[in-house]
Formats: sequence, C-alpha cells, structure tokens
Amino acid sequence: MIGKRKGVTHTLANAGVWIGLGFFAIPRLLAQLAKTRGERNGYTMKQFKLRARDGTQLSAALYLPLDPPQSDGGYPAIVMVHSWMLSRWQCHLYAPYFASDGYVVLAYDCRGWGSSRGQVQCASPQKEINDLIDAIDYLVTQGEAPVNPQRIGVTGISYGGGHSFLISTRDRRVRAVAPMHGWTDLEYSLTPNGSLKLIWGLLLLITASWATKLNPGNVLYRWTATLLLGRGDLEGFRRDMKDRSAIHQVEEVSCPTFIVGSWNDDLFEPNQMLDYYQKLKAPRKLYIGRQVHGMDAGLGPRLWGKELWSYTKQWFDHWLKDRQDPMAAGPPRVHIYKPWLGKTVDYEDWPPEGLTTKNFFLHGGDDQEKRVLLEDPPKGDGSSPAITNRYVSRATSGPSVLRLPSLGIPIPGPGRDYPGDTLSFTTPPLPDDLEILGVPSLSLLIRPDRDSCQLNALLYDLGERGRPRLITYGTWTGRDLQSHGENAVEFQLFATAYLLSKGHRLRLTFTASDPLFVMPLRERFSLELVHERERPLVLSLPVMRPGP
Repeated sequence: MIGKRKGVTHTLANAGVWIGLGFFAIPRLLAQLAKTRGERNGYTMKQFKLRARDGTQLSAALYLPLDPPQSDGGYPAIVMVHSWMLSRWQCHLYAPYFASDGYVVLAYDCRGWGSSRGQVQCASPQKEINDLIDAIDYLVTQGEAPVNPQRIGVTGISYGGGHSFLISTRDRRVRAVAPMHGWTDLEYSLTPNGSLKLIWGLLLLITASWATKLNPGNVLYRWTATLLLGRGDLEGFRRDMKDRSAIHQVEEVSCPTFIVGSWNDDLFEPNQMLDYYQKLKAPRKLYIGRQVHGMDAGLGPRLWGKELWSYTKQWFDHWLKDRQDPMAAGPPRVHIYKPWLGKTVDYEDWPPEGLTTKNFFLHGGDDQEKRVLLEDPPKGDGSSPAITNRYVSRATSGPSVLRLPSLGIPIPGPGRDYPGDTLSFTTPPLPDDLEILGVPSLSLLIRPDRDSCQLNALLYDLGERGRPRLITYGTWTGRDLQSHGENAVEFQLFATAYLLSKGHRLRLTFTASDPLFVMPLRERFSLELVHERERPLVLSLPVMRPGP
C-alpha cells in the first residue's frame, strides 16, 4: 500500500513538473518561433510590459512589419484580445496574417490572465476596457513603428469578442472592429430568459481560478453567490451586466462592425448577433458559422477558418487601408452557413428577402395523438396534462459546450411522451420542404402550482422513421408568478438554420428541466399549458419562402 502511495505521489509530482515546465516553456518556444518565422515572412515580434493607468503590468507582444508604411500617416494597426482562459499567444495564430501585410499588431494578456498582473474583472469598463484604451494609447505613441491614429482596429474571439463590441463606443480612435463569438448581452448569455446556464457557468468560474487569484472578494464569486445561492445584491448584479453589455449602447455605435457568430455556440448564442446587427446603424457585416463556441475563428486562417479570416482581412483592409473593396462592405453583407448545403450562403442583408413568419397553433388534448400543431387556431378551451420538474428528463438539449450537431451528430429526442415528464405537439406530414432560418419564438399561457417555474422547449424533426432529431431549443424561468392562475409567457428559442424535408413532421416538446444545459429549480413544481380560443398558444417560425 505504501509503495502504491509513493508511486502515485511520484506520478503527481512528475505531472506537476511537466505542467510547470510547459507553462513557462511554451510561451518562450512560441516567442522564438514567432521571431524566426516572422523574419521570413516580413515582420518582427517583440515582447514587453504594458503599464495600465492603475499601474497594473500587462504582458504584451508587438508585431512590426519590416516594409515601410504605404502612406505618410503611418501603419494601420490592430489590437487583438485573447479568449477566456488563454493568453496573448492565442493571437499568434492570426496576428502574423496581418503583420506580414503591413499592419502593426498588438496582443496582450488581459489582467489576471497569462503572465499579466491583477485580477480578472470580466470586461469591467473601469479595468479591462480601460486597459484596452491604454493599449491603443501605447500603439499611437510607441517609437518602434509610426501608427496612424485614424487607422486602428480591434478584434478578438469570445472574451476578446466582448471587448471588441464594448470598445466601439468607448474610444473614437477605433475605426473598425471585428468581434468574433463575443457577447452583446452578458446577462442573457449567463441566464437566458432567466434560466441559469449550469455547465457553462461552472466551467467559466473554474477556469478563471488563476485569473481571480482565488480572491473571495472577486466580482466573479460575488456573481456566483447571487445566481446560485440567491445571496447578495441582485440589482447590483444587473448593473454589472449592463455595464459590460454593448447592446445597451448599440444606438450610439458609429464604428464599422463585422459580427461573427455560430449556430452551435451555446454560450453566446446567435440570437445576440442577429439582434445587434439589426439594431446597428453603423456600416455592418455578419457571418454565422457552424462550429461550437469560438471555433469558427479559433484556428486562424487555416482549415475551416480560411473563409472567415479572408472576410475579416477584407474588412480591415477596406476601413483601415482604404482599399475600397466592394466585397468587404457589401452588399452582400450577410454570410450564413447552411448545414444541409455544407457551405455559407450570401444575402444582401438581414433579415433576408423572402424570410417570413409561419405560425403553428398548439391544440391540446389528454392523449399525445390529439396534441397537434396546426396552422389553424383551436376552436375550444382546455388544458394539457401537467409536467413536473425533475433532475433527469428524457428530453434534453444535449451536451453543453461541445455541441454534437457541429460534428454532424444529431441529438435524439424521446419517441413518445412520458406522463409528467414531457409534453409534445406534432404536425401532420409537411406537404413541402420547410427551411427554418432565424429565431423561433413561443407565445404561451401556463398555470403553475408555485410562484416560480421553469419551462424548456425543444423543437424536433421527425423523419420517415419517426425518430426525433433536435432542431433547436429554448428555456424560460419565471418568478413571482400567479400560482394556480394563468400566466402569459413569451420567449425565443435559439436561432437556427435547418431544412425539414417534405413528408417529415415537426414536433414541439416541453419539459420542466434540462439539466445538461440549465440549472433546474430546486423546489418541486408542476405546470399546465392552458388552451383558450381567445388566446391561442403559438409557435412562430422564421421560414424562407420556396424559390421559383
């Protein structure tokens, strides 16, 4: 037994040594590779310490072109902000793409991350966004290479995407941004329609341990206590969320913005990108890809990222180099990945021409065969059998973070309803193909037996064999409800692009919990759907009209 313990201890010690060596050696290896590769590709890279206005030291890397600037005003420049849990070395996957073509590129470790000092404050306007402004100050004043202060761009993925959205109203020197897989509404990202994302929340918190320095007073732990335990200042939490959410200043944005999202991103869902794009008055461009969170852009201009980074390069060339590329500013301004075609499709704008709303009305009944989705509203009143929350449900949105549809693997649903667990409504076989493109929504009437409840909706494609395949899903949690009374509920499902074939059926399934995605309410409750002729229950789908 003692020998085994020594063996385990020895193994753990070796693992710790290798992890420690990797932590310190990998950045140095990347730095050396950047230096040798850069000299062959027309740029140099130097590392330095960037001092923020509050004295915090941030580790940074500056990529400098070897060729002289193409204009007397100096080089165009791009600040790149890394993703959550990563460091400036993530940006080396795509910084050379720009540095070798005449851009000065600055990448830095956000406070708390990598080898930077300080603690993460999750894109605080007073901390991280000021750090980004300080990085821009450094760019225009450093003496290594002259930078044109009117030719500055910002981009980043995930955490960096959120920074890119936020800086567009905070620093007028920023001429163009390309936020990739970022958030525009942080509260919606963490608690969509009031439902707390369980898996993502824990993952983000655990991976930030290094960046918080495990300080119990850090804002992340305060938010966790508010959301998980119901402790603390809820209004303060919402103020923090608003301060970190670009959607609340979208009307003020004049900076050209290239927005990148993904259908299979279940952290910063494409709903946010579509909504921000539609509200944005500045020059704009939209790309919705297929990968999981951050991965459409995450590998840089290689493999599946070639197309996206080509658009990004065109975007910055147009606004920062005045190359006046008509393909960059559009139209077409919108590039949407369609899984059944295996490629992106271009549209003049969003919503595209030909997109309409198709309504399906929920018809209730005690038996599953009687619960149907029809285009005609019901003619009578009634209610459907109740469903009860539980920690295991037969209907689920599937594993979070690594979304299986991004790999071409469908998420199955239950073949039939299970009393108290699931409640389904199904269409007759479709007479024609049905292309869903955008954000489905629900308008419901519920009767809960508590003043709080959760409702999860899952939309399925039933093929000829009757096997449900998940199309999309949505969640809603209500509090301060009228128990045993009627409560009107409206919420969006997550945006999707999906083609249902002729002869297939559409199924809408409800469950009171979805523990693989959102945290179930701890107290037991049940709820019924109430069907009234004057207030019918409606599933609204954005669908493309068939072509000629």
